[in-house]
Amino acid sequence: MRYFTADLHLGDKTIARWRGFGDDLAAHDAMILQRLNERVGSDDELWLLGDLCTARVDDVTAMRNAIACNTVHVIVGNHDSRSKFVTCGLFASVEYYGEVGRYKRDGYKFVMSHYPMLDWDRAYHGSFMLHGHIHSLPANAGEGAERAPLDAHNGGMGMRGYNAWNAEHGVRRFDVGVDANGYAPVSAEEILAALPGDEQWSEMHHGLPVD
Repeated sequence: MRYFTADLHLGDKTIARWRGFGDDLAAHDAMILQRLNERVGSDDELWLLGDLCTARVDDVTAMRNAIACNTVHVIVGNHDSRSKFVTCGLFASVEYYGEVGRYKRDGYKFVMSHYPMLDWDRAYHGSFMLHGHIHSLPANAGEGAERAPLDAHNGGMGMRGYNAWNAEHGVRRFDVGVDANGYAPVSAEEILAALPGDEQWSEMHHGLPVD
């Protein structure tokens, strides 16, 4: 199976606090890696869409060694250093942009970037846009013990209901980041089930504003 995730932010004290872990960075990192390995098996294919860990080769290598999956691709995020992932030498690919899937074989085409796109390759022909970066939350996300309260100092992170809004409005775009998905990777099948099917989608609803 193919799985997708983003915004692990291993070693990031600010994000760990925002996620409600206080100063316990080790607990934050352990939870993120545990949720990942609970879902993704050694024979699966994993795509990491950016903002993964602190930008040192030793940290990149430690992260990769902690992931049980044999085939791991990286889409570089704004907190990442492509050269460190390349130097690590343990990833199937390291790019700023990616595409995967064929309609006739897989039933989908995913266009991938760390950042969300308003328009993307083959959008008018039913392709899907996967990204991270924005740290969106599920529509029913709370502000209790599992998450620090949102305020003016979080840089606009934490918008609620983004994936649900896209589905409701016929936009085939999906935030695969951990905050939007129970801190776990999502499978291709789950993404397809969450977003509009062909009967709900039209070329007028692919991400651009429509009058």
